[in-house]
Amino acid sequence: MAQPPKTVPELLEALEDRSFTTYKCRIRAYERIQGRSRAWNAALISLATATTVAAIGLLVDDSMYGASGETLLAACSVLALAASLVVASLDYPGRAVRVEVNYKEIQDIASRIQAARSVNSQPTLANYYDLHGSYSDLVRHSENHTSGDRDAYEGNISWSRFFTFALTFLPYATFVLPMWLFWQFGAWVIHGSG
Repeated sequence: MAQPPKTVPELLEALEDRSFTTYKCRIRAYERIQGRSRAWNAALISLATATTVAAIGLLVDDSMYGASGETLLAACSVLALAASLVVASLDYPGRAVRVEVNYKEIQDIASRIQAARSVNSQPTLANYYDLHGSYSDLVRHSENHTSGDRDAYEGNISWSRFFTFALTFLPYATFVLPMWLFWQFGAWVIHGSG
């Protein structure tokens, strides 16, 4: 088992390593949250557009989507509404901004620690406690990164990294429904009403 750091330079080195790792993991968290925001926005826009086009089509030909087309469209509209409410409550854009601010502040702390460790500096235990307190406050008052974010930073293959990736790209799987609605509408337009 490794010995705990004992000197101020060793304490600062350990804090610099920890803050740099946190900084890189928070960048991954920012990228993950941004990716989910873009994915859900694209999915919701495509679903809203497809249900609107389908509703217009059903006004002209109520059999365009089969015998229960109206029920299908109503269910799709409720699904779009529910998904938009859930996504809005997750506040991806706001969270991304807050995580971005946080990782930039942690980067600043890492730079201050590096400056304190420079050869011309004579850091004291008070310097260490000040920097450690600043780092701890930033970590405590921000959304944390996930183990998947950390695994991505470290290049590790893990279930948490796979799960994080799958959740980020899940919204793209929902494109199946809008594509089907557009396909049916397009087929109706090409072949004309029956």
